[in-house]
Amino acid sequence: MFQYEFMQRALIAGILVSIMTSLIGNFLVLKRFSQIGDSLSHTAIVGVAAALLLNFSPTVGAVLATVVFSLLLEYFKARFKRFEEISLALVSITALGIAAVLFGVLKSSANLMSYLFGSIVTIGNEDVLVTLAIAIVTVVFLTGFKNQLLYTTFDEMSAKVSGINTRLLDFILNILSATIIAVSLKIVGGLLISSLIVFPTAIAMRFSKNFKMLQITSLLISLISIISGLSLSYYVDVPPGGATVLIFVVIFLLYEAIFKVLKKPKTNSK
Repeated sequence: MFQYEFMQRALIAGILVSIMTSLIGNFLVLKRFSQIGDSLSHTAIVGVAAALLLNFSPTVGAVLATVVFSLLLEYFKARFKRFEEISLALVSITALGIAAVLFGVLKSSANLMSYLFGSIVTIGNEDVLVTLAIAIVTVVFLTGFKNQLLYTTFDEMSAKVSGINTRLLDFILNILSATIIAVSLKIVGGLLISSLIVFPTAIAMRFSKNFKMLQITSLLISLISIISGLSLSYYVDVPPGGATVLIFVVIFLLYEAIFKVLKKPKTNSK
């Protein structure tokens, strides 16, 4: 399977995407802002549709669209300070409305489908290099500002009092999330990218005792799922995004079943 160049590119890109989404997903889920992945994935689809319509790079279109909408997201968050989830809904609805119009204008949806559900054969060398660059930036930022991000995540008011620019950190986190989502479209697709952000952390939270363990466990779960998803996509000829989500669900259900068995109270026989 991995003797083919397109599968080698898909594997490398998949591993890089796993690293980025699992690491940033830890912070987004703990901040109760995990739905940003779903909202910004809709905006990425808008960028792809616009790019296909205007004949330029869909990846560039996705990046531009997600960054612009992430700025709009920050604006809505400032306007609805006590109800930040409203900002996600507004961005998502706006993006879906624009996407619906662009879908109607596009004559062919063949290329668009690969961005909606992912496609292992469309990943090129340029995509791998761009993904690598974003992965390096992501790891450097999340590692360098780990303590500040954790402080902001668990006690934002105290973080502000201590002098941490929480608004700037949130802004950078949103921009980074937007860029990660944009470059991940060809792997899992715009409709399912949020699964890579939410599932690994959600599963790892069930048995992680500290943040470091959460990071390691969620990364392992993400890597196992996306590599298995790519393999399933190759052998069964299904979209990699859907295959990866199914692997996540299987891992989650297996853990829940094992957890219930281990936690089942023992009865003393007389």
